[in-house]
Amino acid sequence: MMPAEAGLIRGRRIALRPVEDGDLPLIHRWVNHPEVWRYMDYEQPFSLADVTEDLERSREEGQPFTILVQGRPIGRIGLNQFRRRDRICSLYMFIGEPAFWGAGHARDAVMTLLGYAFDRHDLYQVELWTLSDNDRAISMYQKCGFVAESRLRQRSWKEGGWVDRVVMSVNREEFGRARGAWEDRVPAAGDPSAERS
Repeated sequence: MMPAEAGLIRGRRIALRPVEDGDLPLIHRWVNHPEVWRYMDYEQPFSLADVTEDLERSREEGQPFTILVQGRPIGRIGLNQFRRRDRICSLYMFIGEPAFWGAGHARDAVMTLLGYAFDRHDLYQVELWTLSDNDRAISMYQKCGFVAESRLRQRSWKEGGWVDRVVMSVNREEFGRARGAWEDRVPAAGDPSAERS
């Protein structure tokens, strides 16, 4: 990860910048995409007013970022639920543009934000949860150093059946190992052999 410059945090092939008000129409479209809506486990469709209120709350409670690829916004990622005494926070992320799914941008964004979280905020641990049938996300999080801690049974009603939630976390040491493997294996931007995940 490269250092933050003028509010921009640079990863391998992505950059993160604070969410801007101009991103609201994009975020509104993203969160109402059926697949994003399903795997983020939202309860109902979002209005633009809902998205605006959520962004205001995200700014107050944490740090929301827009994921950029060559300057184009493709998704959202952020940190919230900071517990300063314990040096822990939560992470959330989604890629909203289907054309960018499966190209390794999610992993790049998570690795970049984790580096920022551990280095800049001196955190000890970052946690998250995801639906248990979101195999692609779970695999990606594991590559970023996350470890499954628990399984919360039947927490979400999806398509006529119950789905469990998986709680995961990564500590500073685990992330250090994942970052070492990431830096050893991931080609630089522009390399046609860039790893996908």
